[in-house]
Amino acid sequence: MTDKERQAIYEALLLRSMHGKLKRRTTTIVANLFNVNRCCVQSIWRTAKKCLAEGVPIDVSCKRKKNCGRKKVAIDMSRIATIPLDKRTTLRALAHELGITRSTLHRWFTQGKLRRHSNTLKPYLRDDNKKSRLQYCVSMIDGGTLRFIDMKNIIHIDEKWFNTTKKAKKYYMLPEEEDPLRTIHNKNSIPKCMLLCAVTEPRYDNEGKCYFDGKLGIWPFVRQVYFYSPMQMFFFLLR
Repeated sequence: MTDKERQAIYEALLLRSMHGKLKRRTTTIVANLFNVNRCCVQSIWRTAKKCLAEGVPIDVSCKRKKNCGRKKVAIDMSRIATIPLDKRTTLRALAHELGITRSTLHRWFTQGKLRRHSNTLKPYLRDDNKKSRLQYCVSMIDGGTLRFIDMKNIIHIDEKWFNTTKKAKKYYMLPEEEDPLRTIHNKNSIPKCMLLCAVTEPRYDNEGKCYFDGKLGIWPFVRQVYFYSPMQMFFFLLR
């Protein structure tokens, strides 16, 4: 609290006092009025009574000046860059390497001094991969204008396998409902289905409005096949 706030609290206590004594629950009322702790209000009143007993002017200002309170631990942030990345995967591991508490690192993270990065693996391109990519880029150049074609006559197709169900599923049910029973011959050989998706470049008019979003469709390829072992499924996919 500032000195003005402490003085205002003392004046509020003085108005509610009777012959230098406070009524019951006066400190609680004043504490709620200024939204402070009741102990702080009682401390200010004791300081004022002590000044009166010693015959000195009443001074309820804070006696802690400038360099007071808990000191921050000085830590060189540049040390973090010298720690190997495999030892910086969690706050606990990084705090162990720096020799500080995990709560300190979490406070730095909330203050923006640290950032979280999710790293994913990237494909490694060999020389033949780079050549094939460069050949594809060259093939997309129009020989007459030496510009890239607009690719409006190209359709991109991709397929994806999906399991028809999951090993564990969650449901929201009434207390009196019975638990559903789901059965399968082998939970490690869940039936699958394939979906084929075809998209192309979206089309826009002269005003910039999209009149074709480029989505051609998604088609399921469903064929019921039972596999009694993963090896049998492997040979089926090779055919």
